[in-house]
Amino acid sequence: MSKDQRVGQAERTQVLGLLGNAFEAGVLPVGEYDARVAAVGTATHASQLRLQISDLPPAYAWGVSSPSAVSEPPAGAGRIALILGIASLPLSICGIGLILGVLAVIASRSPGRRRGVSAALIGRVCGVIGIALSLAALSAAFLAWRSAP
Repeated sequence: MSKDQRVGQAERTQVLGLLGNAFEAGVLPVGEYDARVAAVGTATHASQLRLQISDLPPAYAWGVSSPSAVSEPPAGAGRIALILGIASLPLSICGIGLILGVLAVIASRSPGRRRGVSAALIGRVCGVIGIALSLAALSAAFLAWRSAP
């Protein structure tokens, strides 16, 4: 990167969070923390932000993230949706499949579109089927309970 990138409120907030974590951990004394927070508040370039955290331990490192990295879904979200969706099918008999199906649908949501059939899509379909089977099983159990003498 030859040019120093301009930063906005989002980047300043990230660095303020790192400074806050360092302060809470006892890495920064109060006076130094206050001075760094003031400098971050007026920073307009990434180099000015890096300067405020450059001497902190690696746990408090910060890098300017690219917009494409922010929109990526979590790496294991598709796999989790698949596991929850498949588990919702047999457990729909006892009604737990309803909860697992809803969780599978939530876990399968991703901001980006992917080509082909993914684990998240299969998990979502299984989750929806698990929800439907759970509702049917709960309805049947309720009807059987109501008609019992």
